[in-house]
Amino acid sequence: GGGDSALDWANELAPHARSVTVVHRRKQFRAHQGSMTLAEQLGVELVTDAQLVAATGDQTIESVTLSLKGGEERVLPCDLLVGALGLLSDTARLASWGLEMHDRRIVVDRSMHTNRHGIFAAGDATWYPGKVALMVTGFGEAATAVNNAAVLLDPEAELAPGHSTDISAS
Repeated sequence: GGGDSALDWANELAPHARSVTVVHRRKQFRAHQGSMTLAEQLGVELVTDAQLVAATGDQTIESVTLSLKGGEERVLPCDLLVGALGLLSDTARLASWGLEMHDRRIVVDRSMHTNRHGIFAAGDATWYPGKVALMVTGFGEAATAVNNAAVLLDPEAELAPGHSTDISAS
C-alpha cells in the first residue's frame, strides 16, 4: 500500500527486520511526508508502479512475486506479508443520482451540501478545493454536514436566541 497505514507498519517493523519493502501500485505515495522521510532513514525499500501477483511457500510464506511496470517480474524473499490495501470506493451509483463529481468524489460546498438540495456528504467520498484528506478532516466534515442538515430541517435552529455558532464564545 501507499498510504499512512502501510508506512506506519513499515516504519515500526524496520528496526526489527533484516529488510522491509513497501510495494505500491502508483508512482506517488499518499502517506504523510514525515512517514516517507522516516522510512527512507530506516532503509525501507520503496517499490513503486508495482503490484503483488503471487505469494509462495509450503507451510509459511517464503517469497512474493511483484509485477513491475513494463511487464517484468521481481521475486523477493518474504517471511511476513502485511496487506495495507486501502479501499477503492465505487461512486458510479452516486453519480447516477445527479451529484456533481470530481475525480470520483462528490463535490460539496463549505456546508458539505452537494449540488442536490437536501443531500450532504462528508469524508473520503467528498471533494472541494483545498481539501486535506485526513481522518480528522472527515470527522469535522461530518459534524458540519449534520449541523447544516439540522438547520435545513429546522430553520429556527440556526440562530436560536442566546446561542452562538462561534465555538470560541462557549
